Amino acid sequence: MQLTDYLKSTADSNQFRVLMISGSNHFFSAGADLAWMKEGREQNETQNLEDAELFNQLYRTLSEYPKPIIACVEGGAYGGAIGLLACADIVTTTPDATFRFSETAIGLVPATVAPWVIRKTGSAFARSALLSGLSFSGTEALSSGLVQYLFPKDKIVPKTREIANQIARNSPEATKETKNLLNRIDHQFVPIDEDLTQYCSTKIARARISDQGQEGVNAFFEKRKPSWNN
Repeated sequence: MQLTDYLKSTADSNQFRVLMISGSNHFFSAGADLAWMKEGREQNETQNLEDAELFNQLYRTLSEYPKPIIACVEGGAYGGAIGLLACADIVTTTPDATFRFSETAIGLVPATVAPWVIRKTGSAFARSALLSGLSFSGTEALSSGLVQYLFPKDKIVPKTREIANQIARNSPEATKETKNLLNRIDHQFVPIDEDLTQYCSTKIARARISDQGQEGVNAFFEKRKPSWNN
């Protein structure tokens, strides 16, 4: 993934002290490419596991990135894109932004994103959001801990930059060591180790080639209800 490569290549860069991630056209991200999900049926289990591992690598690289990461979420974020927010240090959005884990609605499993969301928000919110697939607002995301700041639409970008500028004025070494400290503490509460990420990869890999996974993705493209809702 391009973002993973960028993170790895800039981890030790002295050209900037804070990384701000945003979307385009006033929307953060709609999640994984469903056309890519559909291709899973034509792949063997090993290939599907390799695809799932790309997300594991992205989330872990984000979480362990030595510089603070701020996600500026305009419009909203769906599915795996919320994993980026869970791995960011600070998330800003607007009260009426929309968020949704839509995986179960189309026969898939939010496997690779789940550990990071649970670590960020706790199990109670994660269970509700991941199992229901219901949309939730920026205000609700703030109360869950997924988001840290709410700003009006016309203020979100400049206000987020103000936060970034404040962090950039702090000691780079102290900031880096503080992030290392927080990551170590987080790992004590929710250890996301290789066994867990491998288990999660297996879950999504099998869901991609399952009958209901393919039916859900096909129904989405064909703009119809999946068979289990007929």
